[in-house]
Amino acid sequence: MRKRPFAIRPILRFGVPGDYLPFGIIDEGSPAGFAGHDIELTQALCREAKLTPVFVLTSWPNVFNELEAGRFDVATGGVSWLPERARRFDDLPRYAPFAKVALIRKADEERFKTPADLNQPDVHVLKNPGGTNERFVDTHLTRARVTTITDNASIPARIASELGDVMITDSFEAHWYAARDVRLTVAFNGGPLTPQAWKTMLVRRGARLPEIPGSIHPRSEPLAPVLFAAWGRLERAGVIRELGKKWLGS
Repeated sequence: MRKRPFAIRPILRFGVPGDYLPFGIIDEGSPAGFAGHDIELTQALCREAKLTPVFVLTSWPNVFNELEAGRFDVATGGVSWLPERARRFDDLPRYAPFAKVALIRKADEERFKTPADLNQPDVHVLKNPGGTNERFVDTHLTRARVTTITDNASIPARIASELGDVMITDSFEAHWYAARDVRLTVAFNGGPLTPQAWKTMLVRRGARLPEIPGSIHPRSEPLAPVLFAAWGRLERAGVIRELGKKWLGS
């Protein structure tokens, strides 16, 4: 019997900053090199679209310029949807509604009773560069002492260890760390500092399906509609909901 040739699935590259739980974190013990909600979601999308996911480490200050330059095809790992980003890239469906909150030490709950208490000269805010958390700090906490920490994943432990007082971040990340470190809590009983927003994945505008290696029939379809259709199939099958329960508690 003649054997069927091995089906080679073309590679699709995902840029991941890799420092943002529960969406995407470096995990050297994982075959993908990363773990988190968005990692499993992109893997599911690729199974539906018959693609092979490859994850590329990036950073929040560089992720969008690198996406535009073609270092990878899709930005993921906790990307917030913003109108200016949607004008620059193709966006996949929005998911995981959230707001900005303040992660603090539980011992400081009485110190921080209102958002105005965060914006004081004796408050030490630790921020990560390049994203919407930094934008909030730079806009609203102008009187506080601010230190930039490039390793976002290290900030909660620094707050717990009294190397800083406040971390402004998305509600998912804040509640993730507060649930795992008894020294931490979300200020104002989890009260939001911003209106509701959403996470998304951004596709390089004009990106097309990658070619199958050695194929004489290149796959020239636009990438974003293919991923959008795969997302719809996952949603109808309940996969999106199950991943939300597993990683986001929703």
